[in-house]
Amino acid sequence: MNPLGMPFEAYNHVGRWRDTELGHPVDTTGAISHTGNETLDQDVANVHELMHRLADSDLVRQSFIRHVFRYWMGRNELLSDSRTLIAMDQAYTDSNGSFRELLVALLTSDSFLYRK
Repeated sequence: MNPLGMPFEAYNHVGRWRDTELGHPVDTTGAISHTGNETLDQDVANVHELMHRLADSDLVRQSFIRHVFRYWMGRNELLSDSRTLIAMDQAYTDSNGSFRELLVALLTSDSFLYRK
């Protein structure tokens, strides 16, 4: 299994937490790699550390916002959508990660209101 997936060994086949498998401790060490971001590309001790590292990343947040835009707009973003993406990011960070505020910023933007 790849290093990114190893922390998820802490969960069994139905998603329940486990500390041991066949009487041996489960190895949950892994790594995030090949992102091009030094703060992300590091080893992780377990799934909780992986989750927090990803949750605290600006790169991951911006990727999430970009995918929300693509889903709701039904298209990829254009250069002319940069103000909308910036407003979405600002609304999301100002509201401490509120998905509702992220959608409000998108659905009230010129990109959405004047879409073709």
